[in-house]
Amino acid sequence: MAIRVAVPGSKPAGSFMINLPNMGRLWAALCLTFFMTCSALPAQAQRAPDENTSARLVWSTMVALDNANRTGNYTVLRELGSPSFQSRNSQLVLSSVFADLRDNRVDVGRAIMTKPTYYLPPTLKPEGELRLRGAFEYRPKSLRFDLIYKNLNGGWRLHAISVAQMDFDAPR
Repeated sequence: MAIRVAVPGSKPAGSFMINLPNMGRLWAALCLTFFMTCSALPAQAQRAPDENTSARLVWSTMVALDNANRTGNYTVLRELGSPSFQSRNSQLVLSSVFADLRDNRVDVGRAIMTKPTYYLPPTLKPEGELRLRGAFEYRPKSLRFDLIYKNLNGGWRLHAISVAQMDFDAPR
């Protein structure tokens, strides 16, 4: 089947034919290309960050926590979080969660002097959240962390945090 298409403003000789079977093949090829491209994008978007980016996320979170513990002001740590992190964690809640580190004057900021050791490889959860779990292996006490980040507007935002000082030999 063929359709005659008239080009506006042209003489009858300005019309042309579209052969639907050929048009159908072209349409199928375009659709296939589109869907293959789109299905490749989530795989790229769901890759865990490289080692340097992962370490930078951990270090910046440790520095923010250290500053919050030193000043007793958890505003910046809270604001670095995702909207759901902020709604779940008031400054008072964060102060309570990290009271043990603060009361024992744990130097969380020293983490920037050491490369983090990951107990689990940096992992993207099915929801697209990045989990970084590991420690800064100091002796006799390690600084352990379990952090979850959410990618919002092209940047990783803190979504959940657990940091504790433990004996170096404690189970991982």
